[in-house]
Amino acid sequence: MTLLTKVKEQIVPITIVAVIIAVGYFTFTRMPPRGSPWDIAEWILLLVTFCTLFSLFPAVAIIYGWRTGNRIGAFLVGVLALPLVFIFGFILLRPGNMVFLPQSNTFPFIAVLTTICGLAGYCAAQRTRNYLAVSIILTGLWLIIWMSGFN
Repeated sequence: MTLLTKVKEQIVPITIVAVIIAVGYFTFTRMPPRGSPWDIAEWILLLVTFCTLFSLFPAVAIIYGWRTGNRIGAFLVGVLALPLVFIFGFILLRPGNMVFLPQSNTFPFIAVLTTICGLAGYCAAQRTRNYLAVSIILTGLWLIIWMSGFN
């Protein structure tokens, strides 16, 4: 078995590790942890929790696409999830909400994130390892763009 064949068989795990390293590198360079070892441990736990929770948006599209193979449905699941959460959050938390407050740069930000989610679902619906790896890369890109929106 050649090295290239071994790499092709392991493309998904290699991609997952690369995405984790990229997201971690981006986060550590943008928002480095400070303080005592306990503060740093809390910061890492918070980062892992946020990344896990918010990667659910592209993950739902990827899982739907992979399980069903429905390309259009997976794209729509990815494109509709975040805007629906944003709209319901705005409606339910309107009086004093600062998170779901629409601003001029909110809509392009959400449009980019929803497009990436839709593409991740579409790629996963192809049902091949290479396209699944592309979906995972898109999820990492989604996380990096999402974290770049933090003030």
